[in-house]
Amino acid sequence: MAKKKKSNNLGKYASGLEKYCGDSLQSAGYKFNYEQKFTIMEGFNYPSPYFKSTPKSKEMKDVSSRKILPITYKPDFYLPEYKVFIETKGWVRRNDSFPLRWKIFMNHLKESNMDDHTLFIPKNKKQVDIIIKQLNQWNQKK
Repeated sequence: MAKKKKSNNLGKYASGLEKYCGDSLQSAGYKFNYEQKFTIMEGFNYPSPYFKSTPKSKEMKDVSSRKILPITYKPDFYLPEYKVFIETKGWVRRNDSFPLRWKIFMNHLKESNMDDHTLFIPKNKKQVDIIIKQLNQWNQKK
C-alpha cells in the first residue's frame, strides 16, 4: 500500500520523523537521494493459466496475459557518497509488511553486490541524531 503524503507543513516528507531526518541531514551538509526507487524483483509473465477475483466481480477472471509488475522499494534516504541507507520507521504495526519488504530489499542489496552499504532504521529523533554523529565521525576520517 502506497503511503500518502501529508498535506501539512511536512513538504515532500511522509512523516515528522522523515522530515526531521531530511532536515538534519541537510543542515549537516550531507547530500542524499530521497525515496530513490530500486527494482528488487523484475516484472514477468506467468507462463500458465492464471485466474483471480477482482474487487468489482464475484467471478474469477482469466488474467493470464497480464504482465506481473515488478516489485520496487524506495528507502527514505540514500547517501551514495557514504554508502548509507536510512529508513525512518516510527511505530510499526504488528501485521505491517515492512519487515518482509526490508528483508527482500536487503537481499537485493546482497545480490547486487551492494552489501557493503550501512543500513539504519531510526525510530525517533534521538536515533537520527546518533546517525548524524556517526556520519560526522566517518567524514572526519576521510
